[in-house]
Amino acid sequence: MFDKNSLRKASIIRRSEARAKDNGMAARMIASKVIMLPELDVIRTISGFIPINDEIDCLTVLKVLHAARFPLCLPTIRGKNEPLEFNFWDLYAPLDNGPFGTKQSTGVYVSPDVLLVPLLAFDDKGFRLGYGGGYYDRTLEKLRNENPELFAIGIAYDDQKLDSVPTESYDQPLDMVITEKTTYRFK
Repeated sequence: MFDKNSLRKASIIRRSEARAKDNGMAARMIASKVIMLPELDVIRTISGFIPINDEIDCLTVLKVLHAARFPLCLPTIRGKNEPLEFNFWDLYAPLDNGPFGTKQSTGVYVSPDVLLVPLLAFDDKGFRLGYGGGYYDRTLEKLRNENPELFAIGIAYDDQKLDSVPTESYDQPLDMVITEKTTYRFK
């Protein structure tokens, strides 16, 4: 069994290889699946992310959601060991540079109903492997306590799926992962 740090290194390579094989269609295929989710039959505030490194292009998904008039927001890193906060974003507003190469909105604070979540790897139980900062685990725990209807969707290449991701007591599972090939539901 790999420890998390070794698995992160291997998963970064695996995701990079998946991105190298992608001709730009994966994000479009994912966007077409996201917009058709029955969970989005009611307009809900959705948080996405601006991709860094070799993350799947969530911006394509956000453009489709914006065209469908969903209110959008982006995460903001407030501090180490803090949950993320979210600010409205309309795709035209400028973004500020954030930690780790992220881009952050300066819009009004909002609490999202749906989170599109980046990841390095995921498994059949909905657990994800991130970069190790714990930002999304803390955030999901906080938001789920405030809103039991919160829905967390991982956005990934299908090649990022593993048999198992090592977990700790604080790890928060996703409700779903959508890839270019399929939709994985965990609840």
